Amino acid sequence: MAPGTEAVIGRGLAVTATELRTQSEGDDQLVAKLRVVTVPTREIRTSGLPDIDGAPGGTLHGFGILADALNEIPGFGVDNPIREHCFVPAASAIALREPAIHDDLYTPISDEELEENSPFHAVKLASQSDTHTLITEELSTWFLDQLP
Repeated sequence: MAPGTEAVIGRGLAVTATELRTQSEGDDQLVAKLRVVTVPTREIRTSGLPDIDGAPGGTLHGFGILADALNEIPGFGVDNPIREHCFVPAASAIALREPAIHDDLYTPISDEELEENSPFHAVKLASQSDTHTLITEELSTWFLDQLP
């Protein structure tokens, strides 16, 4: 997903002009415009953060969870073009790199880097980003192969 893309867009009367965006890298990038009922719109901007929402790793349907809840409240309806975001970046989950900049999150992890820098005895990364804690055949097979 592209950084700065609208993920939740207020359409109901109570939240018109509200929007949540995927995280952009850097300083002063718009992340959200919040407006509820008569409160003036408030803008939330980044402060030196990497573009984490699209990073490889475990995902969460966080934007979707919020949208579903808002759509149940009269006047708070939203559109939800992006339902999920990165919840646990792969490089962070295996304690390989601090997620401080874009390259920490998006640089592919080599087998050599895993062996030399990961504090874990054995690591298996999914071949694609999936929902956090999703039990897949790929990961289950690897896990069972690790048993004595």
